[in-house]
Amino acid sequence: MVTGVILAGGENRRMNGRMKALLPFGGETLIERQVREMKRICDELFVVTNQPDLFSPVVGEGVQIVRDEIPFQGPLGGMHTALTRASHDDVWIVGCDLPFLSSRVAQALIACRRRFKCDAVVPVVSGRTHPLHAIYGKACGSVILDLLRQEIRQVKQLLERIHWKRADESFFMEHGLDLRFVTNVNTPEEYKKALINRGTGVEHL
Repeated sequence: MVTGVILAGGENRRMNGRMKALLPFGGETLIERQVREMKRICDELFVVTNQPDLFSPVVGEGVQIVRDEIPFQGPLGGMHTALTRASHDDVWIVGCDLPFLSSRVAQALIACRRRFKCDAVVPVVSGRTHPLHAIYGKACGSVILDLLRQEIRQVKQLLERIHWKRADESFFMEHGLDLRFVTNVNTPEEYKKALINRGTGVEHL
Protein backbone atom coordinates (compact mmCIF):
# COMPACT_ATOMS: atom_id res chain seq x y z
CA MET A 1 0.00 0.00 0.00
CA VAL A 2 1.52 3.27 -1.16
CA THR A 3 0.57 6.94 -0.85
CA GLY A 4 1.43 9.10 -3.84
CA VAL A 5 1.97 12.84 -3.66
CA ILE A 6 2.31 15.45 -6.41
CA LEU A 7 3.63 18.82 -5.27
CA ALA A 8 2.00 21.41 -7.51
CA GLY A 9 3.08 24.64 -5.90
CA GLY A 10 5.65 27.13 -7.04
CA GLU A 11 5.41 30.28 -9.11
CA ASN A 12 6.58 28.78 -12.42
CA ARG A 13 8.80 31.79 -13.06
CA ARG A 14 11.24 29.94 -15.31
CA MET A 15 8.30 28.73 -17.44
CA ASN A 16 7.32 32.36 -18.08
CA GLY A 17 4.44 32.03 -15.64
CA ARG A 18 2.80 29.02 -17.33
CA MET A 19 1.59 26.40 -14.87
CA LYS A 20 3.93 23.45 -15.49
CA ALA A 21 1.49 20.85 -14.23
CA LEU A 22 -1.11 21.94 -16.78
CA LEU A 23 1.12 21.97 -19.85
CA PRO A 24 -0.22 19.77 -22.67
CA PHE A 25 1.70 16.54 -23.11
CA GLY A 26 0.64 13.86 -25.56
CA GLY A 27 -3.08 14.60 -25.57
CA GLU A 28 -3.35 15.20 -21.82
CA THR A 29 -1.93 17.59 -19.27
CA LEU A 30 1.32 16.82 -17.54
CA ILE A 31 -0.42 16.24 -14.21
CA GLU A 32 -2.97 13.89 -15.81
CA ARG A 33 -0.04 11.90 -17.16
CA GLN A 34 1.50 11.78 -13.69
CA VAL A 35 -1.74 10.73 -12.00
CA ARG A 36 -2.24 7.93 -14.51
CA GLU A 37 1.23 6.55 -13.87
CA MET A 38 1.10 6.91 -10.09
CA LYS A 39 -2.25 5.14 -9.86
CA ARG A 40 -0.49 1.98 -11.04
CA ILE A 41 0.87 1.48 -7.53
CA CYS A 42 -0.79 4.13 -5.32
CA ASP A 43 -4.17 3.47 -3.74
CA GLU A 44 -4.07 6.93 -2.14
CA LEU A 45 -3.06 10.01 -4.09
CA PHE A 46 -2.72 13.68 -3.10
CA VAL A 47 -2.10 16.82 -5.08
CA VAL A 48 -0.76 19.53 -2.78
CA THR A 49 -1.47 23.00 -4.13
CA ASN A 50 -2.63 26.41 -3.03
CA GLN A 51 -4.63 26.73 -6.27
CA PRO A 52 -7.09 23.82 -5.97
CA ASP A 53 -9.58 25.32 -8.42
CA LEU A 54 -7.07 24.87 -11.23
CA PHE A 55 -6.67 21.14 -10.60
CA SER A 56 -10.04 19.83 -9.45
CA PRO A 57 -11.47 19.72 -13.02
CA VAL A 58 -8.35 17.93 -14.30
CA VAL A 59 -7.10 15.23 -11.94
CA GLY A 60 -10.23 13.06 -11.88
CA GLU A 61 -11.73 10.83 -9.23
CA GLY A 62 -9.73 9.25 -6.47
CA VAL A 63 -7.29 12.14 -6.13
CA GLN A 64 -7.41 14.34 -3.03
CA ILE A 65 -6.51 17.98 -3.57
CA VAL A 66 -5.18 19.61 -0.41
CA ARG A 67 -3.71 22.96 0.54
CA ASP A 68 -0.46 23.45 2.41
CA GLU A 69 -1.12 23.28 6.13
CA ILE A 70 1.80 25.68 6.57
CA PRO A 71 1.72 27.87 3.44
CA PHE A 72 4.59 29.59 1.65
CA GLN A 73 7.25 27.13 2.80
CA GLY A 74 8.25 25.70 -0.58
CA PRO A 75 8.51 21.94 -1.21
CA LEU A 76 9.07 21.14 2.46
CA GLY A 77 5.70 22.68 3.31
CA GLY A 78 3.96 20.49 0.75
CA MET A 79 5.88 17.42 1.89
CA HIS A 80 4.86 18.05 5.49
CA THR A 81 1.20 18.37 4.52
CA ALA A 82 1.27 15.15 2.53
CA LEU A 83 3.22 13.09 5.06
CA THR A 84 0.88 14.22 7.83
CA ARG A 85 -2.18 13.11 5.86
CA ALA A 86 -0.74 9.90 4.39
CA SER A 87 -2.42 6.66 5.44
CA HIS A 88 0.59 4.52 4.48
CA ASP A 89 4.18 4.49 5.65
CA ASP A 90 5.63 4.43 2.13
CA VAL A 91 5.04 7.82 0.51
CA TRP A 92 6.11 8.48 -3.09
CA ILE A 93 6.64 12.23 -3.44
CA VAL A 94 7.18 13.88 -6.83
CA GLY A 95 7.33 17.34 -8.31
CA CYS A 96 4.71 18.33 -10.86
CA ASP A 97 7.32 18.92 -13.57
CA LEU A 98 8.37 15.29 -14.20
CA PRO A 99 6.83 14.00 -17.45
CA PHE A 100 8.54 10.61 -17.32
CA LEU A 101 8.10 9.61 -13.69
CA SER A 102 8.02 5.84 -13.31
CA SER A 103 6.01 3.56 -11.04
CA ARG A 104 8.57 0.83 -11.67
CA VAL A 105 11.28 3.10 -10.29
CA ALA A 106 9.08 3.87 -7.29
CA GLN A 107 8.52 0.16 -6.62
CA ALA A 108 12.27 -0.47 -6.66
CA LEU A 109 12.84 2.43 -4.25
CA ILE A 110 10.11 1.16 -1.92
CA ALA A 111 11.64 -2.32 -1.85
CA CYS A 112 15.00 -0.76 -1.04
CA ARG A 113 13.58 1.29 1.85
CA ARG A 114 11.86 -1.74 3.32
CA ARG A 115 14.99 -3.84 3.00
CA PHE A 116 17.29 -1.33 4.69
CA LYS A 117 14.64 0.09 7.08
CA CYS A 118 15.71 3.65 6.35
CA ASP A 119 13.74 6.89 6.43
CA ALA A 120 13.96 7.54 2.70
CA VAL A 121 15.46 6.33 -0.57
CA VAL A 122 16.45 9.10 -2.97
CA PRO A 123 17.78 8.83 -6.55
CA VAL A 124 21.20 10.31 -7.25
CA VAL A 125 21.83 10.43 -11.00
CA SER A 126 24.89 12.01 -12.63
CA GLY A 127 25.89 13.34 -9.22
CA ARG A 128 22.59 15.18 -8.77
CA THR A 129 20.21 14.32 -5.94
CA HIS A 130 16.52 14.07 -6.88
CA PRO A 131 14.48 14.38 -3.67
CA LEU A 132 11.25 14.99 -5.60
CA HIS A 133 11.06 11.53 -7.15
CA ALA A 134 11.76 9.68 -3.94
CA ILE A 135 10.22 7.47 -1.29
CA TYR A 136 9.83 8.77 2.27
CA GLY A 137 8.58 7.21 5.45
CA LYS A 138 5.62 8.94 7.06
CA ALA A 139 7.73 9.75 10.14
CA CYS A 140 9.73 12.25 8.07
CA GLY A 141 6.80 14.62 8.51
CA SER A 142 7.75 15.37 12.12
CA VAL A 143 11.36 16.10 11.10
CA ILE A 144 10.11 18.53 8.46
CA LEU A 145 7.89 20.26 11.01
CA ASP A 146 10.91 20.85 13.26
CA LEU A 147 12.80 22.34 10.31
CA LEU A 148 9.93 24.65 9.37
CA ARG A 149 9.67 25.84 12.96
CA GLN A 150 13.32 26.84 12.63
CA GLU A 151 12.49 28.61 9.34
CA ILE A 152 14.56 26.08 7.41
CA ARG A 153 12.97 25.41 4.02
CA GLN A 154 15.62 23.55 2.00
CA VAL A 155 15.02 19.90 1.18
CA LYS A 156 18.74 19.20 1.46
CA GLN A 157 18.49 20.14 5.13
CA LEU A 158 15.91 17.39 5.57
CA LEU A 159 18.32 14.85 4.10
CA GLU A 160 20.91 15.95 6.64
CA ARG A 161 18.51 15.12 9.47
CA ILE A 162 17.26 11.67 8.40
CA HIS A 163 18.73 8.26 7.61
CA TRP A 164 18.42 7.94 3.85
CA LYS A 165 19.89 5.65 1.23
CA ARG A 166 20.99 6.81 -2.21
CA ALA A 167 19.96 4.97 -5.34
CA ASP A 168 22.49 5.68 -8.07
CA GLU A 169 22.93 4.68 -11.70
CA SER A 170 24.13 1.19 -10.81
CA PHE A 171 20.96 0.61 -8.79
CA PHE A 172 18.73 1.51 -11.72
CA MET A 173 20.85 -0.42 -14.20
CA GLU A 174 20.60 -3.50 -12.00
CA HIS A 175 16.80 -3.20 -12.08
CA GLY A 176 16.65 -2.44 -15.82
CA LEU A 177 15.13 1.01 -15.29
CA ASP A 178 15.21 3.98 -17.64
CA LEU A 179 16.97 7.01 -16.15
CA ARG A 180 14.73 9.49 -17.93
CA PHE A 181 12.41 9.51 -14.93
CA VAL A 182 14.56 12.32 -13.48
CA THR A 183 13.85 14.60 -16.48
CA ASN A 184 12.06 17.76 -15.42
CA VAL A 185 10.65 20.72 -17.31
CA ASN A 186 11.48 24.01 -15.65
CA THR A 187 11.93 26.10 -18.80
CA PRO A 188 10.29 26.32 -22.24
CA GLU A 189 13.43 24.77 -23.72
CA GLU A 190 13.28 21.77 -21.39
CA TYR A 191 9.59 21.37 -22.15
CA LYS A 192 10.24 21.29 -25.91
CA LYS A 193 13.02 18.73 -25.43
CA ALA A 194 10.74 16.52 -23.34
CA LEU A 195 8.06 16.65 -26.02
CA ILE A 196 10.60 15.46 -28.55
CA ASN A 197 11.64 12.60 -26.26
CA ARG A 198 8.06 11.58 -25.48
CA GLY A 199 7.22 7.95 -26.11
CA THR A 200 10.78 6.74 -26.80
CA GLY A 201 11.13 3.82 -24.46
CA VAL A 202 9.90 5.41 -21.24
CA GLU A 203 8.44 2.90 -18.78
CA HIS A 204 4.66 2.48 -19.14
CA LEU A 205 4.10 5.90 -20.69
